[in-house]
Amino acid sequence: MTLGELFDFCQDIELRQAKLYAALSLRLGDVDERIARFWEQMSTEEWQHYILVDFGRALCVNALGIDSPVPELSGVPVHQITDALDAHEQKVDSGEISLDEAFEIAIAIEGSEADAIYMHLLSIIRRAIERSNQPYLMDRIVQVEKDMVSHVHGLVKATQRFAKDPALIRQAHRLEAEHG
Repeated sequence: MTLGELFDFCQDIELRQAKLYAALSLRLGDVDERIARFWEQMSTEEWQHYILVDFGRALCVNALGIDSPVPELSGVPVHQITDALDAHEQKVDSGEISLDEAFEIAIAIEGSEADAIYMHLLSIIRRAIERSNQPYLMDRIVQVEKDMVSHVHGLVKATQRFAKDPALIRQAHRLEAEHG
């Protein structure tokens, strides 16, 4: 996989997740206004991830070369990630989704290897910032990492507040523990 392909893959995933969360807001928003706002916020945060990936691409083109190989990710289950996202999208698009099922999907997404790829990409962007001698941009990456923790924390809080299944709430807490 080249760096350009990694950026393409990551942007596709972030865009699809943003759209999925937006669809959940539309499908489940009539349950409670707070639920609609929560899913809208999750969608907005995924859009912000998409924009950051685009920002990182521009940095890496100049500093690292977009065609450079990314051998550390040779074993990444790209098809598993996209297949899981396909299944989540189909479930949401069917229109037959409960709130607990929506939280289950969000927990699966936020705990997936796609998230690990995003964090790996952030480390590559850090290298590009160092090589381009633009240390002031590092604050942006640090903020993104903090936002990732906040993103998961928001999911946990919403799951606690709105989910009915105690096992789902425990699963959300395990996700939060994994994300620091």
